[in-house]
Amino acid sequence: MISGMGNMGGQFGSFMRSLRRDQSVASSKITKGTGKRMLKYAKPFKILLGIFFVVIVVDALINVANPLIYREIINTGILKKKTGIIIFLAFLIGVLAIFDAIISLIQRYVSAKIGENLIYKLRSEVYAHIQKMPVAFFTRTQTGALVSRLDSDVLGAQQAFTNISS
Repeated sequence: MISGMGNMGGQFGSFMRSLRRDQSVASSKITKGTGKRMLKYAKPFKILLGIFFVVIVVDALINVANPLIYREIINTGILKKKTGIIIFLAFLIGVLAIFDAIISLIQRYVSAKIGENLIYKLRSEVYAHIQKMPVAFFTRTQTGALVSRLDSDVLGAQQAFTNISS
């Protein structure tokens, strides 16, 4: 299991559960330009997204390596009574645990950096658009519902980009 992905019940898990409960999401079709618009928002973060991807892959490799090392401790070290191998592999597991903790911190930092910058950009664009709306729009729209909807939509977009690591 990838470190950081074990808690799928976090924000990403609750976001995905909310999508399963909302049947309007299942019946709606994604328009042709949606993918291009999403990529437009991801473009300024392509270096950070690349780093994020590499960090996730490295984290996955570390977590795959641990059971293999345990297997070698049992098969080579314990069954063949080779104490030196046991000590070396136990030390290797400790080093990998420390490295995994560092990788997890980097993963969370990069994810937060992408998410916070994305949410800032989206909110700035949304509020700039709202300010250009005619007064008639505000007389027929409940302001509280509008702000709530805008906030939840922006947070949903942020989670779609970054909550792999929750």
